[in-house]
Amino acid sequence: MPTYDLATRVTAGTTYRARAYAATAVPTTFERHVLNRMGCGYSRETWQQLRDQGGAQQWFAAQLDPASVPESALTDSLVTWFPRVADAPATRAARNDTRSYGAWEYARDIGNYTTLRRMYSQRQVFETMVDFWNNHLHVPVNANRSWVMRWDYDQTVRSHALGRFEDLLVACSLHPSMLLYLNNAQSVRGAPNENQGRELLELHTLGRTSGYTEQMVKDSAKILSGWTVDEGRWAAYYDPARHTTGPVQVLGFTDPNGSADGADLAVRYLRYLANHPATARMVARRLAVRFVSDTPSDALVTELARVFTASGTDIAATLRALVASEEFAASAGQKVRTPVDDLVATVRVLGVTASAPRSQASFATAIAYLPRSMLLYSWPRPDGAPETNADWASAARMLASFRMHWLLAGGYYPDSGVRYRKPASWLPQPSLPLDRYVDHMCRMLLGRPSTSLDLKAVCQATGRGPAETVTSRHPFASYLFVRMAIVLLDSPDHMSR
Repeated sequence: MPTYDLATRVTAGTTYRARAYAATAVPTTFERHVLNRMGCGYSRETWQQLRDQGGAQQWFAAQLDPASVPESALTDSLVTWFPRVADAPATRAARNDTRSYGAWEYARDIGNYTTLRRMYSQRQVFETMVDFWNNHLHVPVNANRSWVMRWDYDQTVRSHALGRFEDLLVACSLHPSMLLYLNNAQSVRGAPNENQGRELLELHTLGRTSGYTEQMVKDSAKILSGWTVDEGRWAAYYDPARHTTGPVQVLGFTDPNGSADGADLAVRYLRYLANHPATARMVARRLAVRFVSDTPSDALVTELARVFTASGTDIAATLRALVASEEFAASAGQKVRTPVDDLVATVRVLGVTASAPRSQASFATAIAYLPRSMLLYSWPRPDGAPETNADWASAARMLASFRMHWLLAGGYYPDSGVRYRKPASWLPQPSLPLDRYVDHMCRMLLGRPSTSLDLKAVCQATGRGPAETVTSRHPFASYLFVRMAIVLLDSPDHMSR
């Protein structure tokens, strides 16, 4: 990474007054907010798509029907970039055993595939919700034994991400990856493993404050017992010989549970939990914390829970109510981006284009390590990675993101399997005063006009004065571009959403 001696052209008496470059239009505050919060980040391309749809509400409505949104060719090709993820489960296990392709490599590939989809997909709300549900119904990509089926679990989440929560819960709860991760596959008659029965109530549906008891946790485990995994075929199945019988009662759900054939009992139980009022409030609050505020109002949570219940746990209907709320509109910029969210938004706004990986140093592979955070979906506990600001606002995290912005804005790393925009290509006309160029770049990277503070920060970071004229031969069109870009990318306007 090169270093430079800065010119000393900024004096104590310099006046910093932002001047508009009005030829570069900007979105409305709400348009930018919807793209940042519900999509994968503001960029000129995504804003153009929003305008082509007729505005923020029309864009969002179309996004809730992802099949109606043509996907980009690059996104459709991504699965071919990571051919090992499509291995049969038994092949994955065997390759890991022989160390020809390790579990950690499969985990990295799933994370990179998911991250790249968020970078390049036209179906941004869908990809955002895939991420949300993968975190809510969390199964780590590197968890012992369950990792073998983690790719298939991701595809299950994708098939229900904008459908009904009831169907999503059943499909994920009885998926072999979840059954293995939360130990339900180990349940035996008379001694059901309580792990999944407990997490189902605490994390996935009712929540801690719903009033369930320890006996209800035991009954929850009894209901789920019998669902297990054939680790030869890596498939979930129901084994009556493993099911614990006896009467069960969980917050209004009762059953004599007298038959060893309890496969349907578990499905009925999961659907009951999905439609319970406590689940509606838990899901509503989780959505509000992710997409509105760390401390959403009780009124918003109540309204989202009402829509969730009235719609039969319809996820898209609940999101419509969320985005239509005044609280959502007023929350712009109040959520800190996670390191991966920051990576995705930075790549989008800088127009970075990846290509199929050819080595470990290729962009599509190396992005796993760019945020200097844990690999995507590798949170070690079943509660999923945190969604609140304080968890992502440490000094260490900020410094790691500042470094990532520098590498991407300068096109320094990864430098294989990727195409970065040339610094001179950002100049909108042959020559432009620096103060107006800074305004243009604020509009391009942040989606808003510049302020005097932006101008002062750029000048101080580069040692250049606001009255200088920028041309294609000016340092701002080459080595000083990165300094200007990171001043804007390191700002709260980019690192929050």
